Amino acid sequence: MLRLERLLLMLAVTSTMYFPAWCQSIKDAPPAAVPGIEFTQIQDLNPTVRGKNRPIKQKWAVVIGASKFKEGRLTPTEASDMALSAKEFGEYLVDPHGGRFERNHVKLLLDAGAPRQSIMTALGPSFLGNAVGPDDLVVVYIATSGFPTTDGNTYLCTYDCALDNIYGTCISMQTLMSTLKQNVHSDRILLVLQAAYSGAAELDSGAKSLGQPPKSYNLDLGKVLLGNGFIILSSSQPNEITWSTAFSKNLTNALRQEDGLISLNKAFAIAKEKTESETASTGIRRKQVPVMKSAWTGSELVLGAPPAEQVSNLPASVSSFLSAEGAYLKASKLVAEGKTEDALEQYKLAIAADPKYADALADCGAALTIKDDWKSAADMYKRAIAVNPHDELFHLNYARILDKLGEKESSLQELNTAYRLNPKDMSVLMALSNKSLAADQPAAAVSYLEQAVDLYPARSDSRERLSYALMKSGDVDQAAAQAKEAVHLDPKSASAHTMLGSVLMVQGYVVPAVESYKQALKLEPGDANVYWLLSRSMEKSGDRDGAIAELNHFLQICSPTDPRGLKAKEHLEELKAR
Repeated sequence: MLRLERLLLMLAVTSTMYFPAWCQSIKDAPPAAVPGIEFTQIQDLNPTVRGKNRPIKQKWAVVIGASKFKEGRLTPTEASDMALSAKEFGEYLVDPHGGRFERNHVKLLLDAGAPRQSIMTALGPSFLGNAVGPDDLVVVYIATSGFPTTDGNTYLCTYDCALDNIYGTCISMQTLMSTLKQNVHSDRILLVLQAAYSGAAELDSGAKSLGQPPKSYNLDLGKVLLGNGFIILSSSQPNEITWSTAFSKNLTNALRQEDGLISLNKAFAIAKEKTESETASTGIRRKQVPVMKSAWTGSELVLGAPPAEQVSNLPASVSSFLSAEGAYLKASKLVAEGKTEDALEQYKLAIAADPKYADALADCGAALTIKDDWKSAADMYKRAIAVNPHDELFHLNYARILDKLGEKESSLQELNTAYRLNPKDMSVLMALSNKSLAADQPAAAVSYLEQAVDLYPARSDSRERLSYALMKSGDVDQAAAQAKEAVHLDPKSASAHTMLGSVLMVQGYVVPAVESYKQALKLEPGDANVYWLLSRSMEKSGDRDGAIAELNHFLQICSPTDPRGLKAKEHLEELKAR
């Protein structure tokens, strides 16, 4: 489900490019004996007990699958059944002749139910962090689209992934691994990744827009730093594209063999051989060679081995979270339906069930802004940040609210914190650049916008804003270069043509400026501001009649509160009198 504060932020950020509206997370006592089965063993990280084997007390899993995305450009060109493969893996996990996981120990997130925040919440302190003990086993399965970026990382697409802000809305492998290491209190983790290459993401974030082919299409396990007890399975090698769910299907089928009591190594070998054979038969460029990387010590992992403790009840903290989550999801649905008052009641129920549910606190704050209750919204965001101080979106939206309350310095501090947490979040960079322009610090704005352009070289609007900041800083030539590139990248952008016209006017190229303004009006004929600018440029070019005509157009459509209205009337009379 789309996170409410992201909606709030998107509305704020897109409202204008200028600052005044810038708002713009075994031991030898096996369980129920199974003849011929040796239960999973692994060395303890504690050096005082190193070499001793421990039984797996309980087993937990988070299973994620996304075939559909909010961002249309991420829609697979070929039929995708990533969500179905995740569902089938989840069914294997809870099968008493398969994975033998307790059903309430498996959290399944599919399609619209797999936005970034829900995934991070499940992997973080609220679910796995609360539930998992040091002697437990954790399985994380992810099937979704993925892509490499120019920073050398691999990003996994969430349902609400935005291609104009991938570093702020998708999940990098680095973030995924650090989240698991920080929150999961166990050194026995199996991570299964089936990442279908998404070329669409490159359009805005790197390789194709730079004219360079990607060096890798998939996760490079050689670059992943593992902690003890990690096993990672990837659907293909880094230089291969994962086209289908062949690996997941073959792995799930292999894991079901021997009544689910097959070792992971043996099951992987079977799945690897079948996947290579099946995919190679469809063409050499479609061949997939699954990869395993392991830092596992002790006896081989048998995923279907029964846990040492048969516990049907969840820990109280996890039960509280799940109870709160039910109300939270209802609230999110109500917000989408425009029922803010009802949503606020559900948010209050969620917070009462789990006072440390950071997402509920933050989303409640966002809902309060809809009612213009900015003070209460600020209190909610403050509480959310106290629970989870590492979410840049919390700080970003809190900054917007503080600015609305007139607390400019505190607002800037929150933006700087958001930047430190994620210097690649496009929304943060844009907000900081707008702040800098408002404070008459164009050089700082240029710095933030240059970072944005480096991250998204194919975005016209970033270059357009950079052009404005460069012009304000006095670097007119560079401003012109960026304005021209903005028009080149998006010839149908009226604002890009307007920006170019304004830079050309500063450079003294009046006739080309007139043409740029005219092109902007063809694209956006109801923009009073462009009529005003066109009139001035035509007057300067010596076209008095044209200037009069455009000034009349401006007066016909400008707002009655536009301060230029009176001046335009006076100047119109002057022009007629000449």
